[in-house]
Amino acid sequence: MNTKTSLKILGSVLLYLLLQILLFRNLVIFDVAFCFVYISIILFIPAEIPTGWLLLIAFLLGLGVDMFYNTAGIHASSIVLIAYLKSYILKVLFPTKSIENEIVISMKGMGTERFIRYVIVMTFIHHLFLFFIEAGNFNFFLITILKVIASVIFSTLMIILLNTFFKSLQNN
Repeated sequence: MNTKTSLKILGSVLLYLLLQILLFRNLVIFDVAFCFVYISIILFIPAEIPTGWLLLIAFLLGLGVDMFYNTAGIHASSIVLIAYLKSYILKVLFPTKSIENEIVISMKGMGTERFIRYVIVMTFIHHLFLFFIEAGNFNFFLITILKVIASVIFSTLMIILLNTFFKSLQNN
């Protein structure tokens, strides 16, 4: 990992952390659909980043969100989970030989259908873990599942829109 890549990742982490804390924290629909765009950093970070660095970035990002949301590590644990599972999910969704090192994680590099499928699966894993840890038990199973599904739809839509917006800014 060279200096240019490190600075780009650091800038992205700070940007998405600020967006999450200042804008998307208050963007809630009917107390059911929550928007967590900060997971975009882990979703779109280049596949050649070593797993140790990926887990460290995920933990620090989740810890930053936890500090501002006043949660006891649930964001850190859920984002570390998807960071850990990222290479496995890529292997399952794209079962060609060593695809995780060859694939460019973007709508252009993966194709629209595969890109959306990847974002939905990763967002679903994150939200499922996050909301069930937050609930603490299965007493509120149906409302928790409703939160997961509504938040996955909302977050996925916002992640795709932000990704498209930032890619269009880079092209200009």
